[in-house]
Amino acid sequence: MTDNSASDDAYWFSRGESERDMGHFRQAELCFQKAVELNPYKAIYYAELGLAMSEQDKADEAIPYLRRAAELDPLCAAIWCGKGVVHFRAGDIEGAISAFDRAVRLNSDAADYWMNLGLAYAAVEDYKKALSAFERGIEITPCDADFWARKGRLLMVMEQEERAAHCFKNAEMFSS
Repeated sequence: MTDNSASDDAYWFSRGESERDMGHFRQAELCFQKAVELNPYKAIYYAELGLAMSEQDKADEAIPYLRRAAELDPLCAAIWCGKGVVHFRAGDIEGAISAFDRAVRLNSDAADYWMNLGLAYAAVEDYKKALSAFERGIEITPCDADFWARKGRLLMVMEQEERAAHCFKNAEMFSS
């Protein structure tokens, strides 16, 4: 680290990403905090700080950072998805659904957002909406074994064994 990098928010953000990618979430949190201190106007800094905290089972503490990120950049679907993940981990499934719904409205082509929305709906036993979300994910990524398997499990809960069997067959085919 040079004297210049100590006051460079981009340096601290990049370092936080590296720490996060190595699974060092406490170190990532500290780096993202420094980036936020140096530049409190970058939404992604708050979002990554919140996600790093959430990875350490600090979801309740992380939510205000994701809220701030969404305030700074309300049109960033990835921030809304991250906010949904943190709400889900905190046990606030309705908050998660709201955030994931916003994410898919902002970027309806991101299969991961549909997966998260489907999982959240399944958690509150709204199986029709969960099924719809998984089906949209399959439209986007038709060879994704995980979508097919989750749709199959959901159909089993809904007592639609024949449709579920078809999904499990596809999941097996796409996982090889």
